[in-house]
Amino acid sequence: MNNDIDKKKRQLDNLENLAQNHTRTERHLEQYSEIGSKENKDNARKKQTVREHEIDNLKSKILGENQPQTIEEQINNISENFNRTHRYMEENYDKIPQEDWNNLNKKQDNRIEQTENLFDKLDFE
Repeated sequence: MNNDIDKKKRQLDNLENLAQNHTRTERHLEQYSEIGSKENKDNARKKQTVREHEIDNLKSKILGENQPQTIEEQINNISENFNRTHRYMEENYDKIPQEDWNNLNKKQDNRIEQTENLFDKLDFE
């Protein structure tokens, strides 16, 4: 029970952080629309799209909506997130700050571990 509360707190903190970053970037895009390269603006918009997707996913998780019902669905969801992040990293490897790159790699490693654990669960069913 306590783990569930801690998990919800972390999810809420993450949601707050994503929303703040989204708002800040949106404001910068509006204020500095005449300044900056098209490439930087396009990159910021891509990040915004990823953040919007993450915000929607977190909202659903916190509210308990759209939770995968089967292990197969969970594996599919994790795989989609892994592939989407992998494509983002490939396309933007030269623009991602090192700390963010390390965090993304850590998330990817966690996704691999989660998938392996879910496959193990499937083997026992």
